[in-house]
Amino acid sequence: MRILRDFERRLEGAVEGLFARAFRSGVQPVELGKRLVREVEDGRTVGVNRVYVPNVYVYQLSPGDRERFADYEVALAQELAALAVDTARERDWAMLGPARIEFETADDLEVGRFRLESRVEADEQERDYAAAPAAGQPVGPHTAMLPGQRPRAKVQAPASLVLVQGGQPIRTWPLATGEISIGRAEQSDIPLADPGVSRNHARVVREGDDFIVEDLRSTNGTEVNGQPIRRRRLANGDMLKLASSTLQFRREG
Repeated sequence: MRILRDFERRLEGAVEGLFARAFRSGVQPVELGKRLVREVEDGRTVGVNRVYVPNVYVYQLSPGDRERFADYEVALAQELAALAVDTARERDWAMLGPARIEFETADDLEVGRFRLESRVEADEQERDYAAAPAAGQPVGPHTAMLPGQRPRAKVQAPASLVLVQGGQPIRTWPLATGEISIGRAEQSDIPLADPGVSRNHARVVREGDDFIVEDLRSTNGTEVNGQPIRRRRLANGDMLKLASSTLQFRREG
């Protein structure tokens, strides 16, 4: 299933990095994702005009697993909430409020076992999700679809990457295709004459109206706003650093 593959790919860098220390044993993030997709599907109800699914999902974990999750719950909850929304959108199902993931400790569970429950919490107001939400706040895309809404085509807002040196723009590349390669190789869509940049260093792909930067296992890695990444959704003004080269993501609208 494509959405599960995308979920696993988004987690790949985290599992190899931050999550690796927490998830060597016990419950694995991918297991949580697969069970979530089933819960979304099993929780659907048929309304007058639409099919609705729950928007709040509560994982119960063993004390040992919950302790291992402690430092990473917010990041994992964001990805799981996005997965729930993607599952609903793919099937044109609706949610009555923002998707939210919660974690609880269940003393009767052994390490490696978990339970998942879901419910509907209607929300009259549409709320954008925060980049780093506080615990207990909605995370992920705010809703799959609200009652009465029809699927809308994404606004194809123009975007570009700008090479910046000494705080000044040097060259601009429009992001006009579905995938843009970045690297030292001359055939790259964005060639960078930087010895620290790998031949095939990174790429920017378009997913709907979002732009995603992915590091292609480069030697020196890719940073966004000073943070090493494997895969990251870009926002207007984000600064991408590849070795000694800096690119700024710019978005109109």
